[in-house]
Amino acid sequence: VHSYARRVCLSRRAPAPADPMLYADKRALETNLKVNLLAIREKELNYYTQNCQAVGTQAALLAGFAYSGLTQVAIPHDRAYALRIAYLLVTTTAMCFELIAVLNTTLLSMMGPGLALRGPDGSMHPAVDGMMIEYRTAYYCFVLGLVFFHFSAALFSWLIYVHWSVSTMVTLCICGS
Repeated sequence: VHSYARRVCLSRRAPAPADPMLYADKRALETNLKVNLLAIREKELNYYTQNCQAVGTQAALLAGFAYSGLTQVAIPHDRAYALRIAYLLVTTTAMCFELIAVLNTTLLSMMGPGLALRGPDGSMHPAVDGMMIEYRTAYYCFVLGLVFFHFSAALFSWLIYVHWSVSTMVTLCICGS
């Protein structure tokens, strides 16, 4: 009876603790994995920050060109009213999309790294994920502004040139670019 009771007690004991070196190796591997993941996310953060700065600079340049197209260009009064209104609306739309892109990229390039660096623990991942989403929106605004800017240039050729053949060729060259 005594040997039976001893076997039951021994079988109910907690398992022997794992080797302390295995546990330490496991923790070291987990730490190295987290460090490597943060290094990758930092590269992504730098990538999106640099892209935001590049897109913002180009968008500001195009917005300036569109503004000049609104303020510095003498629109002939003998052209069709609908053509003049279309030119003004398309140019204004191009400028607005580019200004939205400038604003978004500027805020992203300032706030994204700020959240990643000064936010609470674990804020690198939400910062990079948020920058990915918002960068896509800013980029779409930039591309839409660029498309409207090309339409504005095509409409400008129809306003300036008298002969329809010249306007058609200029429009084809602009659309082909």
